[in-house]
Amino acid sequence: MKIKNTLLAFAILSALASLPLLSEAAFAQSSQGNDLRNIQPNSSSIFLKPDALVEGQYVTLGDLFSGVDPQQQDIAVAHAPQPGRQTILDYRWLYGIAQRHDIEWRPRTTADQVLVTRASQVITIDEIRDAVEVALVDHGIERPFTVDLSSENFQIHLPVDARSNIDVSALEINSRTQRFVASVTTAAQTSQQRTYRISGKYYPLTNVPVLVEPVSRGSVIRADQVEYREFRSERVPAGAIRDINDVIGKEVTRPSNPNEPLMFRDLSNPILVRRGSLVIIRLVTANMSLTARGKAMENGSLGDVIRVVNQSSNKTIQVEVVAENEVRALPAMSQ
Repeated sequence: MKIKNTLLAFAILSALASLPLLSEAAFAQSSQGNDLRNIQPNSSSIFLKPDALVEGQYVTLGDLFSGVDPQQQDIAVAHAPQPGRQTILDYRWLYGIAQRHDIEWRPRTTADQVLVTRASQVITIDEIRDAVEVALVDHGIERPFTVDLSSENFQIHLPVDARSNIDVSALEINSRTQRFVASVTTAAQTSQQRTYRISGKYYPLTNVPVLVEPVSRGSVIRADQVEYREFRSERVPAGAIRDINDVIGKEVTRPSNPNEPLMFRDLSNPILVRRGSLVIIRLVTANMSLTARGKAMENGSLGDVIRVVNQSSNKTIQVEVVAENEVRALPAMSQ
């Protein structure tokens, strides 16, 4: 009985060893112990690489296994994924390739695999947007403007040896809605040429002055507190200030948020003479220059004509505000 059992076991082992690939039963039986009991341990110096980064169109033996004979390393065994994409080669496929090329490697577990990544050069959405902007200018759209593309996460992956230039080969523009459809071509006039259609919209821009920091009510805006910023034209409200010279030196009558268009209603000329304050009255003619003290009867900004009481004569006269607490008496009015 022992001899028959021995012969039966020997026959079973011989049959399993003759199989070209591992059977599903062998791998299922190994799942409890996370090993493959029906395959002898790998005693060679060849090891499986956990991942592979390939640049060309094919995956080679050298990409998958370390320790392979140098004459076998460049043997192509599979098509590489598209540039920038990945694929997984599992233990069954890898074991079949190893047997086919007489490589002394066997999977240790059903988890053995290789993650293959195809290297690429990336054309970003910003590069695509720049090319579209140039094409829009060539088609008569005047700067400044900004471009929004329909897919902000879109990018193009090219083979590492491909030409990375971008050409907008066609452009359809609707000037009424400001929408467009662009045909973007890469690696033009080569075997790797590809064309992608992408839609979007362009927005004309307007330069308007904005505050760069908070300015409290009653403060006079300095030159270093304001600068130009670009806004979409349709987002600039009516009554917004367009010239930075209309902002510098103005007094803030209502606080405005930094980086937002400034409105004329939020600013005014600073009050240089307050009602009830003492002022210096100057009268300058071709023949004489006189000064006197007076008391302001009303507020006044630069260039305003206000009433003051001359303290020497106790008469009310009209003067022009020329500086802080300083006014100029007009000759005709002084008389």
